Amino acid sequence: MTSVKKSRLTLIGVALAFVLPVIGAKFVLDQSWYQGGATNKGTMVQPAVTLNETMNAQLPDGWRVVLIADDACGAPCEQGFYAINQLDVALGKESDRVKPIVLSRNELSFDFAQTPLVETIVAPAIVDQFDSIPAYRLFIIDPLGTAVLHYPTHADEPTMRAEAKNLLSDLRTLLKLSRIG
Repeated sequence: MTSVKKSRLTLIGVALAFVLPVIGAKFVLDQSWYQGGATNKGTMVQPAVTLNETMNAQLPDGWRVVLIADDACGAPCEQGFYAINQLDVALGKESDRVKPIVLSRNELSFDFAQTPLVETIVAPAIVDQFDSIPAYRLFIIDPLGTAVLHYPTHADEPTMRAEAKNLLSDLRTLLKLSRIG
């Protein structure tokens, strides 16, 4: 084999080493064989819900973990109240960036003595904005007023504790990556 042929074969080999992985990746993505790993444990709010400036100003500043409740909710809401109340301890030094809130259309008859860190806000207009989120869900609102992720509430404590860990994991990730709030 001549040196010219040998040089051409080497060049073709090097070019194929770089081009074949790109072609293979494109093929895998086009065939939808790669599903990707979701890093968040909550459900993305689709379509996105963003509060206008007036409504966002009615809520405390920073990141908010919100539960929309009414008197019909019962045990799932009580477990949700307790879970968001515990965020202050669980977040440690980041706790001043997150405010737990309960939103409602009217005054609630729940006993909030067990959850002193949870702020209750009666704001029917804000509650109406979140009609696309299923009832009695915990959800995260960023400092700009956009609902990001939501999580179900559960009546039994062990299941709710597991869901609260999911919320905490996602919230820590958001706080770590956030440049706002």
